[in-house]
Amino acid sequence: MFYARIRDIINRINIFIRKVVSAINLNIKSNERFKTAAIGAAVGFVVFLLIYGFAPLNPLNENFVLTGYLEKDVAQHYAGWKLFRNSPWQFPLGVGEHIEQPYGNSVSYTDSIPLFAIFFKALSPVLPHTFQYFGLFVALCFVFQGAFAALLVSLFSDCPFFCGIGSALFCFAPVLVERAFRHCALTAQFLIVAALYYYFKNRKAADKSYIPFYIINAAAITIHPYFLPFTFAIMFAFALEDFFLAKNRWKPWAHIALSIALTLAVGYVTGAFFSGDILAATGYGYFSLNLNSFFNPVSVEFTGEHNWSKVLGDRPYFGGQIEGFNYLGIGVTAAAAAAFCIIIAKERKSAVHFVKNRFGLIFSACCLAVFSLGDAVYYGGLKLFDIPYPDALKQIFGMFRATGRFGWIVHYLIILFALYGISRLFADKKLVFAVMTVFFAVQLFDISDVLLEKHEYFYNFSADNRQCEELIPQHPFWAQTIQQTDSVVEICDVHRPLFGNGMIDLASMCGEYGKGINSNFCARFNYVQRQRRVETHSYIFRELKECRNHLFIMDNLNNAQAILENGTSQAFVVDGQLVMIPTLYTDEQIAEFTAMGNFEQVTDYAAYMTE
Repeated sequence: MFYARIRDIINRINIFIRKVVSAINLNIKSNERFKTAAIGAAVGFVVFLLIYGFAPLNPLNENFVLTGYLEKDVAQHYAGWKLFRNSPWQFPLGVGEHIEQPYGNSVSYTDSIPLFAIFFKALSPVLPHTFQYFGLFVALCFVFQGAFAALLVSLFSDCPFFCGIGSALFCFAPVLVERAFRHCALTAQFLIVAALYYYFKNRKAADKSYIPFYIINAAAITIHPYFLPFTFAIMFAFALEDFFLAKNRWKPWAHIALSIALTLAVGYVTGAFFSGDILAATGYGYFSLNLNSFFNPVSVEFTGEHNWSKVLGDRPYFGGQIEGFNYLGIGVTAAAAAAFCIIIAKERKSAVHFVKNRFGLIFSACCLAVFSLGDAVYYGGLKLFDIPYPDALKQIFGMFRATGRFGWIVHYLIILFALYGISRLFADKKLVFAVMTVFFAVQLFDISDVLLEKHEYFYNFSADNRQCEELIPQHPFWAQTIQQTDSVVEICDVHRPLFGNGMIDLASMCGEYGKGINSNFCARFNYVQRQRRVETHSYIFRELKECRNHLFIMDNLNNAQAILENGTSQAFVVDGQLVMIPTLYTDEQIAEFTAMGNFEQVTDYAAYMTE
């Protein structure tokens, strides 16, 4: 009886696994799907290599992430990974106590891709001391982008060449290339493409499987929470149409609820909610989408702004709306215009039928588009009108402060629409492919200057041509002192961290030597815990008058002179920053540091503060 039950359980598990594999289309017997996905994956990998080369794939090559690319964000991601890697394991799994010591924080808030951070931390004992996975992650994003794009295009075209060029169009999408190695986690836009693929494919099936959406939503929260509104919006569209068209009354909403529960559970395990209810951030409405974003070629560049187009000039925008970069490109715009004309002329009835039967997707896309506009609608530098959201709702929306990114779903739907319309131009597949090749060539020509610049940068990277300045010069004092002390402690106003982004460099150095740092350099942090840290360390100075075995980085603190007078501590100004440490260095060592420049010993703190 016992063994019969065991066999029954095994059989049930086997049946479930088969259903999962079938649902996510990994059945190798489905040769056509496999070949199509393989073509797209190859296209994605080739695109990655053409732009970035093999250098980022070397896990020992940390230069391009250590110094930052376009801005300091990728350096922040790398610092978070190094601090997390050398922290002891705890639960939730994605939390490292060395990040914002002593309470710790999650790698979700350093944008260090928790899925990869946790996986490689488990392998850490067999990995080399220097190890970065961001090049591998971005490469995989291009591979999956290509694979799912090819599968998506294959739903309305059985021409492998057309699927391949459609895949290339998705992989060269400016919104994807612009994020690569700037915000590595946000390169995982294949999650949007995958959700669209399963939406279109599974809604035609008799048994409308929701399993792919479970997997995509759970994966999204382990990569970057910003993808959750996209993936859940597409799942909601699928459920809404299932409810009205297939007359399934409870099944769609049960799946939505179960997927939310699974996603929250996965997020809890990986530390996505570690900061408690402190998930909102400032900037809502400032980093929104401008109505001209789809034909405004201006993006972030390390000297300020960059134009992606050989044809179009810069367009104005408001505030931080450059974060809502969504430039389509001349080729895609022209193809979409041609597709519109083709569909109106040849397939007007089927277009009306499509709109009626895809109302869920249209509704979800419109909701995300409106959300992307923030609390005011701008065209260029002109404000058209405000959206009177209640303050309570704005606070909730603040969890996704960079709302301009949510225009990506419209961006990808326009690319898909262009490909679909062109595919209906001729019955001859060769002619359709030839026409699409022309549009693709125009697209590459338009954005070629930026692609060539990125190619040149990554193929010839050196410390001399890095795109971000090192905010803290590599004075030997920092490395030597961090190795000898327990951690780096910043004492300043809770809302005004010292050094600004320079703390990222110190955090990275702490991670290098297995030490912690109390400073906030995360996208989200708990203000209450930070206030407690500030008060605790200030108490050490003001009341106990001790300088424990930490490297203290300070602003104007009372009673610091009394600490110096007890003879157990030393104070210096290094690279313009006041620091205090226990007595570590001899007069000879201090003289050596001084001779190197940007270093001065402070023996009279009161006199120093009056200068």
